Amino acid sequence: MKPPERGCGNMPDQPSIGPPPVVNGLAPRHRFLIVILIFLTALGVRLINWQSHRQEALAVQSSVALNYRHQARLIQANGIASLADASSATNNPDLLGHPPGYPILLSLIYRLGGESDIATQLLQIVLDSLSVVVIVLIAFEFFPTVVGLMAGFMSAFAPQFSWNSLTLLPDSLAALPILLSVYLIALACNRPAEPASVPVHLKRDRKDCLSYFAILAAGALVGISCWLRANALLLGPFLALVLFFISKRSSRLRRALVLVCGVLLIISPITIRNATVFGKFIPVSLGAGQTLVEGIADYNTDGSLGLPRTDVELTRAEAETYHRPDYANSLFTPDGPERDRARLARGLAVIRAHPFWFAGVMIRRAASMLRLERTPLRLAPTNSGSGGLIQRPLRIMQRLFITACFLPMTLIGAGILVYRRQSQRLAILLAVPFYYFCTQSALHTEYRYVLVIHYFLFVLSALAVYTIAGEARRLLR
Repeated sequence: MKPPERGCGNMPDQPSIGPPPVVNGLAPRHRFLIVILIFLTALGVRLINWQSHRQEALAVQSSVALNYRHQARLIQANGIASLADASSATNNPDLLGHPPGYPILLSLIYRLGGESDIATQLLQIVLDSLSVVVIVLIAFEFFPTVVGLMAGFMSAFAPQFSWNSLTLLPDSLAALPILLSVYLIALACNRPAEPASVPVHLKRDRKDCLSYFAILAAGALVGISCWLRANALLLGPFLALVLFFISKRSSRLRRALVLVCGVLLIISPITIRNATVFGKFIPVSLGAGQTLVEGIADYNTDGSLGLPRTDVELTRAEAETYHRPDYANSLFTPDGPERDRARLARGLAVIRAHPFWFAGVMIRRAASMLRLERTPLRLAPTNSGSGGLIQRPLRIMQRLFITACFLPMTLIGAGILVYRRQSQRLAILLAVPFYYFCTQSALHTEYRYVLVIHYFLFVLSALAVYTIAGEARRLLR
């Protein structure tokens, strides 16, 4: 019989109907060697892609990247304390469209190594390789070693991750703290039993202390992600809700509150700074109204709703509507908070008038998030024969990362967990993807905004491949 699944649920998941999963029993040394192998593989793949495409990646969203650079120069020149100075040029309202975390990081890079795009790209490559390591550790918590290895190699070779780590944008960086947050939640919910020699009361106290500390740190990591991108702003409450349902009845409310407190602890400095400098309640950054209106317009192909599809159309329409020619020059200067709230109200009015149509829009947009991005990575010309020998197999392998190959495996992997009634594992793996399906589907969305969900989907794909291979081997025997 299958032993009860370890976890923090109200009761153990019911016994598996299918073949029972193997619980990892790796020695720390073996686990360390596997993690190092995965990290070096991911780093090597990204360095090869960087060597071939680093200049091409710099052109992605160049105007947004220039905005980040401009704020980074201001922070470097005026000091980080200038972010709390209402009279400082660092606090130009035009810069409110993004959180300050990425410009702060760029200013540190510029201070240490000069204004170097190469240094920024290399740092992002290293941190993105660490994201691959974290998803392997998450898989190790729940599944056999081979599943973690496959998920790690999928993430290491995926061209979508490699490409986005080369752009001068914070999207790949924002994924790492989210992955670490989920890993800490998995640890808190999957802690092994203490040795029998430890007294019962000490077991309980030690486990509770470590569990709450891990959950507090998980919330703080979600807050760190919000310093880089505002898309995860509601992820903390969402994870708290998931934790509430998978925790024991006696501790579920405390765990959920601790996680939310961790998020608020990290985000509150931005909110306080915005209130102090701009005199408005702005949790992280502006732009929700802008992306809501433009996101609705993305699917209103006939233009019957009269909504703008681009930032330029939006500002020009506002200049005409409010008879303010100065509105046409910027999204947020002047009257940025008021204008963005008016955009939000306008978008919500459209939703109230067409609720079923908008529900269909959200479903279609959520489905589009499951597609793997077609990246511009290609075989670069090289004078070195050995360079071609390395690049060509890599490009052939990366061409396999298409939706038609991975989406069926992802669905099969999720189906396996449903069939085995391993609801806790499924809830933890799908918490982040489901959050983006529910929230980001209401707004204008680009692939880089939801990059992090595919790490978790690769784990499900790896589980499907492992299970199918195991069944095939059993049948052949």
